[in-house]
Amino acid sequence: RAKNTLKLIKEILQDNRDFNESWELNERHYGALTGLNKDEMKLKLGEEKVHQFRRSWDLRPDPLNKDNPYHPTNIDTYKTIPTDLIPDTESLKDTYERVIKFYQREIESKIKNNNILISAHGNSIRALCKYLFKLDNKQIINLEIPTGNPLVIQLDQKYEIKNCKYLIKEKARDLIIF
Repeated sequence: RAKNTLKLIKEILQDNRDFNESWELNERHYGALTGLNKDEMKLKLGEEKVHQFRRSWDLRPDPLNKDNPYHPTNIDTYKTIPTDLIPDTESLKDTYERVIKFYQREIESKIKNNNILISAHGNSIRALCKYLFKLDNKQIINLEIPTGNPLVIQLDQKYEIKNCKYLIKEKARDLIIF
């Protein structure tokens, strides 16, 4: 969906510039819960456990078996990624570490003189917001990222947030510190 979102944005803006794709901005890996929708997860584990997995900072679901067709090692998109970098399951903390390493290596230095568009998945965006907003491990649990509502973040020269807002006010969620 993040790729489709980017494609739509580029069409609307009539922007033909190239973009970079990176697996480090992919959604959190839900391990053995991969392939199940929320209702199926609730039936399997109960509503409380599903809520814990979805909102906790460092709780990982059981790992996904490498033989499962949903395991990243069995998906063409991941064929060029070293297998030791591909997780079998992730917590939000694991996702944070993956996303922030990429952000610091590939994005942060480009922000000073450029507008950067990041089209990514909910937990990847939550991880990035934790870093940029300087949220603690309890605050991040309450941060919700609505689907389909661009979040505009303006940073100063020290990478501190000057302004932050959702473009669609009716679909906005609490940004915790703004």
